[in-house]
Amino acid sequence: MTLKEARVIYTIGYQKSNLKHIISIMDAKDIGLLVDVRSVPYSRVPVKYEFNKNRLIEELKERYLWVGDICGGKSGNPVPQKCINEIIRLHKGRGFNLLLMCMENHPCDCHRLYDISRRLVKAGEVPVHLFDGNEVEMHVLSERFCKERGDKRREKR
Repeated sequence: MTLKEARVIYTIGYQKSNLKHIISIMDAKDIGLLVDVRSVPYSRVPVKYEFNKNRLIEELKERYLWVGDICGGKSGNPVPQKCINEIIRLHKGRGFNLLLMCMENHPCDCHRLYDISRRLVKAGEVPVHLFDGNEVEMHVLSERFCKERGDKRREKR
């Protein structure tokens, strides 16, 4: 079964993107719902105000849902099981793909990977992370991959 045939949970960060680009990804991948997992659904960066909750609602209408109240990672605490259950419910109950969105471009820098996606895998889902033009299934983004990426980032400083 290919990704086109299966229903997929994708993740993305808007850090290096714009809303027009994300909408084009949603259209190309049959993503019917952008699920905003940010604790605070507003950007502090003026050029990213298009990612403020009210603008996303205005632009995407029923294709947008904020669940940061249960899925946000700002506290540093693990998201509750209620978050994982809600994502799975949305995924199973809809006839299209989901896109989990946070701010950080690279999943290794975000709770989309460390908290949400790992627990989705345990529940039998296979999240696919979209970043830097890549489409990477969860099992490829191992602890070692993220650690090596982090080490290379520190060496460049």
